[in-house]
Amino acid sequence: MTNNPTMRPVTFDSCFGWLHLPTVSNATTGVVLCSPFGYDALCVHRGWRDFAIALTELGGIPALRFDYPGTGDSDGNEEDPQRFRMWIASIKAAARYLRATTGVRRLILCGLRLGATLAVLAAKELDGVDSLVLMAPVIAGKRYIRELGMQHQGWLKSTIGHESAEPYDYARAVGVFGFQLYADTLEELSAVDLNHHARSSATRVLLHDICDSVPMSRLVARYRAEGVRADVQFFPEYDKFLVDPRFSVPPRKAFDSVIEWLGIHSGTTAKLAVEILSPAADARIDFSAGHETVAVFGGGRYVGVFCKPFRAQESAPAVLLVNAGGCHRVGDGRLAVLMARRLAGQGIASLRMDLGGIGDSRHHENDPTLDALYAGHAVTDATAGVEFLITTGHQKVVIFGVCTGAYVGIHTALAHPRVVGCMAVNLPFFFWRAGQKKHGDFHFGSNRGYWRALCSPRKWLLLLTGRAHGFVKAMEVARRLTVRLTALAASPFEGQFGFNTPTGKIRQVIRDLGRKGVQISLIYGSLDPGRDELEIHFGPSGRQLEKQPNITVDILKGLDHALFAYTARNVVMARFEEFLRNPVLMPELR
Repeated sequence: MTNNPTMRPVTFDSCFGWLHLPTVSNATTGVVLCSPFGYDALCVHRGWRDFAIALTELGGIPALRFDYPGTGDSDGNEEDPQRFRMWIASIKAAARYLRATTGVRRLILCGLRLGATLAVLAAKELDGVDSLVLMAPVIAGKRYIRELGMQHQGWLKSTIGHESAEPYDYARAVGVFGFQLYADTLEELSAVDLNHHARSSATRVLLHDICDSVPMSRLVARYRAEGVRADVQFFPEYDKFLVDPRFSVPPRKAFDSVIEWLGIHSGTTAKLAVEILSPAADARIDFSAGHETVAVFGGGRYVGVFCKPFRAQESAPAVLLVNAGGCHRVGDGRLAVLMARRLAGQGIASLRMDLGGIGDSRHHENDPTLDALYAGHAVTDATAGVEFLITTGHQKVVIFGVCTGAYVGIHTALAHPRVVGCMAVNLPFFFWRAGQKKHGDFHFGSNRGYWRALCSPRKWLLLLTGRAHGFVKAMEVARRLTVRLTALAASPFEGQFGFNTPTGKIRQVIRDLGRKGVQISLIYGSLDPGRDELEIHFGPSGRQLEKQPNITVDILKGLDHALFAYTARNVVMARFEEFLRNPVLMPELR
């Protein structure tokens, strides 16, 4: 046993999870953490991990967090039948696994949002549940479904979602930001009202409310009427926790209050060290085309999932899938998982990894920022992923990335001799601009999107009422125009008299990639702001890059920036499979 609490990747009933163990434990009680669904789970992933570490280190009790079937790194897909019932069953399976592995007898189920709702339903079917912790629970399923629909409609009206292909068939599914609930799940969820399901084997319940809501008051009264000790606490950090993963801040006060309520500690959960252990030999997820195992590499710093096909194509390159923004390795809309398993069906191995400071990999410093990560560490981290793939016997590596992942892919391709190709989707910039991804910044759209917005009465209303940030957006458009004019004026003098421009530096990167022989595919949505950056430096639709034999540029209509849209994800995955069949990458196809 190490001097630090440990976390070990585990699998059970085709679910992937992390078992957190304290340094010393004689505990008879363990905690099963029930995560929220979809985009909420992406937002809270790092904070949920910190909470599990705090429970083990400060409370001295084991904790298990995991992905439900068809979510995260677990087996299956969202559209598989009986998902809702399977999610409840997986909580029961997690409880059995925790008991069998650690010897605990009593259980605490702690859930967030939809995870809290599932915890209530699972507790009715489990013995020995001592306590329930329900953090901002979904009390009424119908209301939750309406909220998802409203969020989706709001996204479609936004700058980044306006031109996207419609991702959902509302006769079959409802969802937001790339995650969907299908018909039978919607039917079961719509029938859920915790005020009708309050009875539980738990003797006490803690509820975190984000406001003084009537449904929560009714639920508390219902528990108390059944003789359950029910306590309510305010959740003041909720709106800073369930936000874009780039900006999500773990709710220290809320976590501390839970730990104190459980009677295991009163203090702070901040900045705890943890040792990442390698998985057991039988910890793997099997699916139709291959199997997946967790990789812990780089001296225990990095975590990834290695996807190995049952029938591998000899001499095919392996694929490295890197993070976009603050999302952990599964990706927006679970893109990386879907792509890895689809590639396995083509006989191609892959690694989806967490860069340092994202997901389950270690931080490089105590207070990481995206600027520090992407400007200072990301290429080094991705290079470690390339090295891991080489150790598995692959001589060539191709990188796939979206947004900031595309930026990392381009520069890692330049840095490592074994990287032979890179597909960069909606590359936002060729060099990192420090400070441009701060919390509170809105998403800049494309110039084409802004011109189109000028024809919308609704956009004018937002502008005139001060809700459209018109001045700041105008400044961004002016910046792009200035850079483009500067590049055009300076290009005849590029390289002379020691004179250099940002465009010159970017052209040098392109030349270096060409000399190295790296095959590059640049793909942009028609209204993506990254397209403006491309055209600033390489003309309309990147036309000047046509002279480079190793680079292709494709502008695709209906492609949203993060590939939230179902159609967009499928189009890009098909394009990537076609890219991998490039004879330069796979000479046997010539």
